[in-house]
Amino acid sequence: MKKQLIVGCVLAGALVVYLLIQNSHLKNENQILIEESHAENQEIVLLSYHEEAKTSAQEFIDGYFDYEDQPVKENVESYVTKEVLSQLQFNSHEGLEGNEDLHVSSSVEDLSIYFGQSLDDRQELLVLFTNQISFNDVDSRAQTIMKLNMIEQEGDWKVHEFSFTQY
Repeated sequence: MKKQLIVGCVLAGALVVYLLIQNSHLKNENQILIEESHAENQEIVLLSYHEEAKTSAQEFIDGYFDYEDQPVKENVESYVTKEVLSQLQFNSHEGLEGNEDLHVSSSVEDLSIYFGQSLDDRQELLVLFTNQISFNDVDSRAQTIMKLNMIEQEGDWKVHEFSFTQY
């Protein structure tokens, strides 16, 4: 019985020593991981966005969607490429010619612009706004979602491609 008690005490002592060594290793690993985590948190990742592209996009939207009777080409041509300018419509009341009593106005409300991907000379933007339209004093509102691809040309940011949906 004495032998079994001595063997049990030796095994218990060996187990305690083993657990102390394991605990020490785990504490060291934990400390290393905490230090690495703090180092990663301190690294600041700067995302590059082009604020100037946002400003040009806002000017384009205000120039094209905020008008009386029809959009004015001169209000947007400095904010778009030639290709985009050729896609925009500036005609007065297409399909309704000969009726001078028509009054159309459009305005932009609740404009929000969000940055997408960017490169040195390119910036993707997502634009949300409400287009308030009045046709012969009948008001309607269209929620608009617009995607703009902006490029930098000769120091100015311009709309290079666009797509939009109104509902």
